[in-house]
Amino acid sequence: MYKILFADDDFKIRAAVKKYFTANGFDISFAQDGYEAVCMADAARYDLIILDVLMPVVDGISACAQIRKKQDTPILFLSALGQEKDFLKGYTAGADDYITKPFPLSVLQEKCLAIIRRCSGANSSDIITIGEITLDYVKKEVRAKGKKVSLSAKDFEMLRYFMCKKGVVLSRSLILSRVWGYDFEGEDRVVDSHIKNIRKVLGDCANYIKTVPGMGYRFEEE
Repeated sequence: MYKILFADDDFKIRAAVKKYFTANGFDISFAQDGYEAVCMADAARYDLIILDVLMPVVDGISACAQIRKKQDTPILFLSALGQEKDFLKGYTAGADDYITKPFPLSVLQEKCLAIIRRCSGANSSDIITIGEITLDYVKKEVRAKGKKVSLSAKDFEMLRYFMCKKGVVLSRSLILSRVWGYDFEGEDRVVDSHIKNIRKVLGDCANYIKTVPGMGYRFEEE
């Protein structure tokens, strides 16, 4: 049973989502504003957090940014704002996906399942293979096109994180909090240096790590 946090100030939407998702076997909790969502995200772990963009007290964009400082739980935005700039603002804040209102509940459910599976599918595996890159967490070994490559401990952890989050845009701040720790106080551009090192070592597989201008990086199979 997947555990979801749903934050929206519209009572009717919360009631409809509760009825539909509960009937389909989800464990779903609700917040009425962004502040409450941040507090609930701090207090418990969820498989997915859904945030309405336009909420009172703390809006969805700000709530997402606060949550991202502490965890990498997948986040889906809901909004009546559907222009390109709105999508980019959401992704820059750290969202994994975006859905515009109004939406069929069946579509919302399928999008939720897709995000959860995409973001968590590789996390529990000691051996991850994507395309021509294989990472063995137990042996601390990486192979690119069958050839063993050498990575520093930090570069290894970063590559594993990228592979576990295949297809997800990761901001520098999120990478720092996940790989270096929440108390890291250095410059976020240190991420760029490590990415450069990893790409160099991966050789012909370097393009698996994509630069997303203004947002961060994404790991994709060539």
